[in-house]
Amino acid sequence: MPRTLLYVAYPMRLDLGAANAIQTHSTVRELQRILPGMRLVVPRWLHEPSAFSDLGALHLPRPAVNKISKFVPWAGWSYIERTLYAFMLVTLLVAWRLAGRGYRVLYVRDAVCAAWLALLKPLHGSRVIYEVHDLEASHPSKASKWPPRLWRHFLPWLDRAALTRSHKLVSLTQSFRQWVVSSGTRTGTDIAVIPDAYDPHVYFPAGQEQARTALGLPTDVPIIGYTGLTFAYRRLDLLVKAFASVLARHPYARLVLVGGRPGEIEELRRLAKELGIKGGLGARGQGLDGTRGDADEGGKFTSPRPPAPSPRVIFPGQVSQRKAALYLNASDLLIIPDTVTGMTASPLKLFEYMAVGKPIVCKEMPALREILDDSSAVFFEGGSEESLAAAIDGLLDEPERGMRLGAAALDRAQGYTYRARASMIAEVVRS
Repeated sequence: MPRTLLYVAYPMRLDLGAANAIQTHSTVRELQRILPGMRLVVPRWLHEPSAFSDLGALHLPRPAVNKISKFVPWAGWSYIERTLYAFMLVTLLVAWRLAGRGYRVLYVRDAVCAAWLALLKPLHGSRVIYEVHDLEASHPSKASKWPPRLWRHFLPWLDRAALTRSHKLVSLTQSFRQWVVSSGTRTGTDIAVIPDAYDPHVYFPAGQEQARTALGLPTDVPIIGYTGLTFAYRRLDLLVKAFASVLARHPYARLVLVGGRPGEIEELRRLAKELGIKGGLGARGQGLDGTRGDADEGGKFTSPRPPAPSPRVIFPGQVSQRKAALYLNASDLLIIPDTVTGMTASPLKLFEYMAVGKPIVCKEMPALREILDDSSAVFFEGGSEESLAAAIDGLLDEPERGMRLGAAALDRAQGYTYRARASMIAEVVRS
């Protein structure tokens, strides 16, 4: 007899080293508790280790065409790869349907797979729910890498097919839902809004001093934090420039940027050096290299030999989720300088920041204001170094205000767990 739900995802990394992989794994884990018998299907290259094995995922062979991009850079390889994968999946769905074991619903979070599965519904017979994470035609990584004529025609066609031919849509934000309706693409009756989420077993408030001690961070200086698996398109350069201004009034502050690829980290290191951001003494006279100085009559610290410079900007690199949660708890405030998308922006870090109860500074944009407001975050003018620096300065000057904002954000976070998210998806599937 037909089965209920097949969850179709296309994480490019199966080790949970990408945000889409984390979201897929956490969402499916909770969905399996609500919809027994549902199954996840993901691609796998040869026998690479997969964190999705513990969910009983079906691993189809990955047609790894995109690996050619290491030698011949072109965004099109990814679309060819995912198209081949979609046709492999259609073949399998048709076989299951003929055997009387097809799926009533396909929940798809990849645009290419959603487009082809929706277009080929007469063959496989399953209804498609498409969870939209971005418009392919507007993603910043695509425009500069495609021949203009191909980009202008294929990507809008792909978006249109996925958005109009799917049975239902799941939008991460009200902003995108409103755009879909106002553009005449669909009516609002078949679009559910289900934001991203966080794992409460990993992200929760913990002692700041203990977290700093565990991470080897100074316990007596202000720490401004950011976490993200990669820095691409998230304006970390803006944050480093704003931090250079913040140091004029808060000279002992540290900026901790968790995540990033090696090339991205090196670019930000060079930027910090160009801005003259250097190391120095920590508070209460202790250098971060362990040396100590003596206070003169004016309260300034001196030392017979200057301590070795310590970086004001700290790059721990990519770390596990649990270690990332430690860095969040070690911080005094947390920053979202920008997001990859606009209308569809629902970054995982936003909910993880909220879950540790820290004050948040984020870019002024409608999608983020759907989750937070002026009582639970500080918003700055997008792209403005001065506005971001002023927002950070204000919170460092008013720690009590920061505590109130953090508490309000933590209270709001309770409705954005993966279990709550899975419950909303299950309702859409049942409908």
